[in-house]
Amino acid sequence: MEFNFNYNQTLEFLTQAYYSPFFTVIKFFLVVYITVLLVDTILLLILRGVGANLRQAIKGMDMPAVSKNKALKNWQAIKNRLKSENSSQYKAAILEADKIADDILSKVGYKGKNIAERLEQVKPGQLENVEDLRSAHEVRNRIIYEKDFTIDEKGAENIIKIYENLLKELDYI
Repeated sequence: MEFNFNYNQTLEFLTQAYYSPFFTVIKFFLVVYITVLLVDTILLLILRGVGANLRQAIKGMDMPAVSKNKALKNWQAIKNRLKSENSSQYKAAILEADKIADDILSKVGYKGKNIAERLEQVKPGQLENVEDLRSAHEVRNRIIYEKDFTIDEKGAENIIKIYENLLKELDYI
């Protein structure tokens, strides 16, 4: 019994089979099937909230998705208040910056009624300038509770810079 294997004939047969109309139809349906599976997998991941888990894994906290353009526009409006010569505009800028910082800290998962309680929950190493934020919030409280509190442009710029550093650290702006 003699077994005669011809490599060229086998290769030619496989090539013809691969390019046959039958395999072309099978390849087409496989491409459609794989595409549907890929789209289904992506949709399931989106529905299960993998985006939040991914943000949490990368940043260590679930930073809510915020439009950078809108955030920058809001922040620029706050900084524009510092350009005026009016002390009340400086105070308003600080109050608005404190409100944004409070909202962001709340959204990333710090619990509490206000920013002071949320800052107490920050563990060492989670945020770089916690003490500066506490002092900035104290200035905010003085604006609210002391009728005759005044702040100059330089002081307001320093306070706004503290909030700006926080928002940059949290990738808000």
